[in-house]
Amino acid sequence: MKAKRNARVAAVQVIFQYYFSRSNINKIICDYQTLNEGFYEQKTNKFDSKLFEKIIFGVCQNEEEIKLVIEKQLSEEWPLERVDSTMTAILSLGVYELYFCIDTPHKVIIDEYVSISGLFFNKKNIGFVNGLLDNFSKAVRSNERN
Repeated sequence: MKAKRNARVAAVQVIFQYYFSRSNINKIICDYQTLNEGFYEQKTNKFDSKLFEKIIFGVCQNEEEIKLVIEKQLSEEWPLERVDSTMTAILSLGVYELYFCIDTPHKVIIDEYVSISGLFFNKKNIGFVNGLLDNFSKAVRSNERN
C-alpha cells in the first residue's frame, strides 16, 4: 500500500506543476524524477511507477472532463479558478481514479486522497476533498455502495 501512496503523493506534485506551469507533462515528470532521484528508493524502497504514470497521463488526457466534474460539485460563488492549485491536483487525481480505475475500491481512493490532502491542508479543506470525492463516487460507483 505504501508504494501506491508514494505514487499518489508524487502524482499530486507533478499534476500541481502541470496545472501551474502548463509545461509539457513529460518534461515535468523528467524534472520531478531528476529532483527526487533515489528518494523513494532510499527512504521507503517502495514506489508504484505504473500507477504514477497511469494517473498522471490519465488526468492530462481527460483534463477537461475532470474539470467539468469538479465544477459541477462547486457552487457558483466558488468556481474552480478559486480553488487552490494543490487542491485541484488532488481532486483531479481522485476523480480520475474513481472514474477510470475501477479495480480500486472507491473507499480506498477516497481515503488515500483525503489522507494526502492532510499533508497540505487543514481539517476544513480535508472535509471538502472528502465531500466532493464522496459525492462523485455516489454517481459513478453506485454499484459499490451498501
